[in-house]
This record gives sequence, C-alpha cells and structure tokens, in this order.
Amino acid sequence: MKGSKGKILHINDYPAGNSGGTEVLLARTVELLGQEGYEVQTFTAQDLDDTRLTALRYVDNPVSRRKLTQRLDSFQPHIVHLHNFYHLLSPGILQVLAAYKRSRPVQVVMTAHDYHLVCPNSGGTWFTVRSQRRQPIDPRRLRRWPYLLFRKWDHRGLGYSLLKLIQHIWHYRLHDRREIIDVLISPSRFLQGLFAQVGQRAMVLPPPAPPPFPRRQRPPGMLHLAFVGRIEPEKGLREFLELLPASFEGMFTIIGDGSDLARCRETCRRRGLESRVHFLGRRLHAEVFDLVAQAHVLVVPSLVLESYAINVIEALAVGTNLLVPDRGAAREIVEASGVGYLFRPGNAADLARQLEGIAQSQKAGTLNEFDVSEFLEQRSEAVYLRTLLEIYQNKAAA
Repeated sequence: MKGSKGKILHINDYPAGNSGGTEVLLARTVELLGQEGYEVQTFTAQDLDDTRLTALRYVDNPVSRRKLTQRLDSFQPHIVHLHNFYHLLSPGILQVLAAYKRSRPVQVVMTAHDYHLVCPNSGGTWFTVRSQRRQPIDPRRLRRWPYLLFRKWDHRGLGYSLLKLIQHIWHYRLHDRREIIDVLISPSRFLQGLFAQVGQRAMVLPPPAPPPFPRRQRPPGMLHLAFVGRIEPEKGLREFLELLPASFEGMFTIIGDGSDLARCRETCRRRGLESRVHFLGRRLHAEVFDLVAQAHVLVVPSLVLESYAINVIEALAVGTNLLVPDRGAAREIVEASGVGYLFRPGNAADLARQLEGIAQSQKAGTLNEFDVSEFLEQRSEAVYLRTLLEIYQNKAAA
C-alpha cells in the first residue's frame, strides 16, 4: 500500500466480525488501524484450504502452519498481533512465528482474551470427576506438575481433557513457545494479576468502549433483564434460570445461541417461566446493541472467571445497569464504574436479594440514572488506539 505506515497481521481462530467478543474487538481494531494509515491483514481459519479439525490438528495443525508461512512470506508484516489461536489454528503457529523472527525484524504482540497461555482450560476452570462441578484454578499451584496432571480440564469427558492437557504441555511446558511474544496485553488488571502469579508479565489495555449514547426511554412498569452471548454451559445461563426466583415478575430477554439452548428452554418450561423468558436467537451486533439499550439490566451469569466483558461496557454506554458475578473482571468493572449489582454464583438467596434491590431501584426511577462518561472516556477508542500504537512502537512496553 502506497504511503502505508507499516504492515500489521492479526491472527485469530475466527474471522473478524463474528459474534464473539474477541472477534468484535478484532474487527474494530483492524478498522481503527486502517483509518490510521496502516496496511492490515487478518489470518484466520477461513484462510485454510482444509478446515477439518482432528485430535492431531488440535495439538499442532500442519495446515495452519503451512498457510501462515505462505502469508508471512507474501505479506511480510512488521507487527504480528495474536489473539485466540488454540482451538482451530493450534499453538503450532508459534513455531512458524519463531522461525520468521529469526529471519526478519518483527514484533509479536498478543492480546490474552482468556487463560489459555497458563491453563489447559481457556475459562480458567477445572471440573470434579463425579459431580462435574466447575472449580476456579489456583494460579499459585499451576506450575506444579501434580496440580496440572490430576485435574479434569474439560466438562465433556476425560478424552477431551487429555487432549487439552497434551496441547498445553507440548507447547507451553516442554517447549515454552510463549517466549516469542514480545508484549503480552491483558484486558483487565484482574487477569494481569493472575498472569503475574505464574511468572507471566503483562500490561493492561482494556478494549475500546463506545461513547455514551443518548438514553433510551425505557418502558415503565415491568423490570426488563437481558442476556447477550453464546449459550454454552460455561456462560451459566441455565444455572441462572434455575436460581431465578419464582416470584420474579419482570421480563428476561435472551439473545444468542449455543449448545445449551435446549436445556435452558427445558428449564424455563419445567419452572413455568415461559411467559417471562423470551429467546430471540442470534442477532447482528447493531441489533443487539439496540436491544440491550431497551433493557433495564444486563445479566452476566458466567461460571468462568471472565477476563473482560465487552458487552458489559457496551451496556453501561447505553445506560443499562449490570447484574454480574462477584468475582473476576466483572467485579473490577463494577467497582471502577461505580455501577452494577454483584451476586454470588450458585447462591439463590443472594441472587434474590440483588434482584429485590434492583426492583426497588427501578420503582424509584434511579436504576438507570447514572453517569459513566468519565469511566468510558478513560477507555475510549482514542486512548485504546494511542496506547496500542505505542506498544507497536515499543514505547509502552516499559
């Protein structure tokens, strides 16, 4: 590109613009860098000529290594920015980047969207064998072999758990391929602190927040809750529906799709919640934004230790309050913004108390009367882009 400030290659399992928070951030980052005059390309599973996923390819995918080698040779980027790559592309691509770094000057940056670098489970949890209960990792014990080897890392069974364990051990314990990463970016101070406990240094750069939007006139009367995201077991929606008080008199809109959808519907049917819980399916990001703006409260019932939640920030931008777990980055956002309600996951009595407080605030007309403009300004697109460019130029790494 004539007049380009430099070439940047972003690498992620899924293409930009998919419904996941990582892909939304990827799309916006690519757009901002393009507007700034950089030549930007992406490398995702869409670029593979053979997308079959086998057990061997999960551990180390030769197809993605070969295609990435070709892309690096043809594009010759100055910056390679990694996102998620452990599910489809496989961490084997780090070998390709290491070889490329030996022959050309390139900086490798990674945004850690989850716990994959330090733990076989990207959600930072393990599972008890009998009860299948999800347990948070203890970062102080992660570097001990017995802790790593004698844990079930996937809820689907021991075979899946073993596969995740093999991938993690091969790439990060027997071969520490993380060494090729020049700068590791954490989206929250919570995740940065966890990385520090396992000896991994990271700097904090929250994803860009949208500017405050004109407030919607929410309908009076009935309390309106909303859930947005993938309906998967780790997102905790079914558990939340189990704990939702039978006396709940509001409306709960669920936006998204996933493997746990049928069980969530069955829970609503069994508990007699069908008239109050509405499943809208997957929607475009712009439409989701509008639907959240019409709700009083965004519910995030995640069972994993969320590293960051873009939908939480977007909810604050449109004046929608929060009901989130009392842990992880979700608690960090509530404490930093001064807005939101925290509940203890799995505690029905505590959830009922929080919902009662929300209902009282809504009746008083104060639930959505908050000002987070300063909080959003500190996380604006301008701040995000300026800091990211400083990282690329090696000015912020110190």
